[in-house]
Amino acid sequence: MAGEQPKKPVGGAYGAWLAEHRAELQKELGPGKPASEVGKLAGSRFKALSAASKATYQKKFEEAKVKYEADMKAFLDAGGEKKTTKRKAEKSAKPKKDPDAPKKPAGGAFGCFLAKNRAAFTEECKGQPVTAVTKLASERWKKLSEDKKKVFQKEYEAKKAEYEEAKKSYVPPLPSVTNEEAEQPAKKARTKAADETATEKQAKKDGKSAPKAAPKKAANSKVSRSQMA
Repeated sequence: MAGEQPKKPVGGAYGAWLAEHRAELQKELGPGKPASEVGKLAGSRFKALSAASKATYQKKFEEAKVKYEADMKAFLDAGGEKKTTKRKAEKSAKPKKDPDAPKKPAGGAFGCFLAKNRAAFTEECKGQPVTAVTKLASERWKKLSEDKKKVFQKEYEAKKAEYEEAKKSYVPPLPSVTNEEAEQPAKKARTKAADETATEKQAKKDGKSAPKAAPKKAANSKVSRSQMA
């Protein structure tokens, strides 16, 4: 038998560290605390780790990933069926976005600032959770002067104007139709025609089985001859 599907390790070095210390952190916070509090405490503790310690957990994550891939292969070879999460299933059910559609700028002036400096912030936060990049960007943004913020605000407004203009000339592609969907109208038409043919045949059959009425002229002439006699 295939057994239970292996669980995929996630979160990189931070995920490996959190998996190892989650119970300890929950105990420290006490019962009744939301999961966000655990994540907040874990983030601050992981950030305080040395680069060598983070490298150790990165190695653990890589090893767990290799083990997962081997276990998943064995699971599938044994006849197991890979299950997707509910979120992935819902995501795949949604219609695909047109890659050529105009892209709406997001985040206002801060979004433009983050886009310009993301690579530098990512390098600075190397080995930390993804949220650390946004947190660092937010701190740097607050320290900017109003004049520098206005530059990014103008950049955002220009991008927004370009987006609105592009939307006017954008024509979305026609939705793709499967063979089964394309066949539906023809199938309905054939069913309707078959029903009408069956109805006509039944009507003819009923007409043949009904007794024929005597011709009126023959009946009238018979009555007149009897009166003369």
